[in-house]
Amino acid sequence: MKKIFTIIALSALIMPAFAQQDKQLTHYFFNNITTNPGAAGTNENICVGLTLREQWVGFPGNPRTGAFTFSMPLRPGLGGVGVVVIADQLGASRDFTAKASYAYHARFGEAKNRILSFGLNLGILNKGIDFSILNPTQLGDAYLSATNSESVMAPDLGFGVFYKSPTLYFGLSGQELLANPLNYASGAKSHIDRHYYLTGGYNYKSSPTSDWEFKPSFLVKTDAVATQFDFNVLAEWRELIWGGLTYRYQDAATAMVGFYPLSKGGNSTLKIGYAYDYTTSGLG
Repeated sequence: MKKIFTIIALSALIMPAFAQQDKQLTHYFFNNITTNPGAAGTNENICVGLTLREQWVGFPGNPRTGAFTFSMPLRPGLGGVGVVVIADQLGASRDFTAKASYAYHARFGEAKNRILSFGLNLGILNKGIDFSILNPTQLGDAYLSATNSESVMAPDLGFGVFYKSPTLYFGLSGQELLANPLNYASGAKSHIDRHYYLTGGYNYKSSPTSDWEFKPSFLVKTDAVATQFDFNVLAEWRELIWGGLTYRYQDAATAMVGFYPLSKGGNSTLKIGYAYDYTTSGLG
């Protein structure tokens, strides 16, 4: 079993925010466990990932997201486990999520290299508001006039089904399934929306000896009110360097590059990448 450490840094300029509550990560295809607990351990390696994302660079209170992921398989027949930790900031909002995942793997095929996985994650969501940085234009609102910070913690539950073969993967999952209400001490009220994801990808080589491998993928995400589509194509050369393009429907286009600084004979233990999002729609 080899270890794979994935470090991804991303910066997005003038990027319109998606209306859903869940976090948006451009490199979703490297970290399927962030949206689907069924992906835990399916890479059959110990995988550690760090993703940094910044939107609207230069804007006060711009969105910033950091995600840490860990995934590993257990002994044959026992499935896989994983951890996802996400910190997110948008204006006065401060969110923190921590989830632990377990996935049962059913193997089939002559080489037992196809996996149908059923995963469950449990965790906590902490949603905070820093009222002190708000500057309301209409005075007199008791909630917006507060000067303190408040937060509410709620349990979290997610479920996912994930299929993976040497060349193909598909996944269907739901997150924030408890849809908990949020009642702040000041009297402010909100709630957590359920989110659903459909994802898939394919690894293509023109021949087993080809230096190039192409990896198209997609992600559909919805909260049953708004839906967003991501389409990506990644090209990788000799497991040394990679680059790609993503189109987020009616939202943005993304260019990305990356490399494997420790690659030796196709055995990579470190992956570093960068992506830049360019908006194709108006801000707001």
